[in-house]
Amino acid sequence: MRDLVHRFKYGRDQSLTPLLADLMLPALDDPRIQGRKLDCLVPVPLHPVREREREFNQAALLATRLAKIQDTPVFHLLKRVRPTPPQAGAERSQRLKSLEGAFALRKPIREGMRILLVDDVTTTGATLDACAAVLMEAGAAEVCAITVARG
Repeated sequence: MRDLVHRFKYGRDQSLTPLLADLMLPALDDPRIQGRKLDCLVPVPLHPVREREREFNQAALLATRLAKIQDTPVFHLLKRVRPTPPQAGAERSQRLKSLEGAFALRKPIREGMRILLVDDVTTTGATLDACAAVLMEAGAAEVCAITVARG
């Protein structure tokens, strides 16, 4: 799994999108997500500089693929407003500190939305927590998350 994610993310192998998204499908059967009426999928954003370097946002590709399967729209509700160092290898406390104020709303959201955050990997959950906090503060009723892997 680590090799696949690295090829996808750093090797820019976008052909892995269908495989990795399909690997996420069983997670949708998790009791915390299953049966919930989701209003949208929201990919975790990259900082614009990192997205230009990488040439794509891997979370957005996964969300788009899942959206087609789930018949749920993708809304790009979040933006990363400041760059953060790569989170790989950092302790949870370091991750939390580096992510403070890193995310903001791109546009207002409808009160009571039920949102599924999408990312490639979660390690400590700090990035997903930071994104969810912004969405909840903006009025989301519920934010769940799904990733390809835990690292």
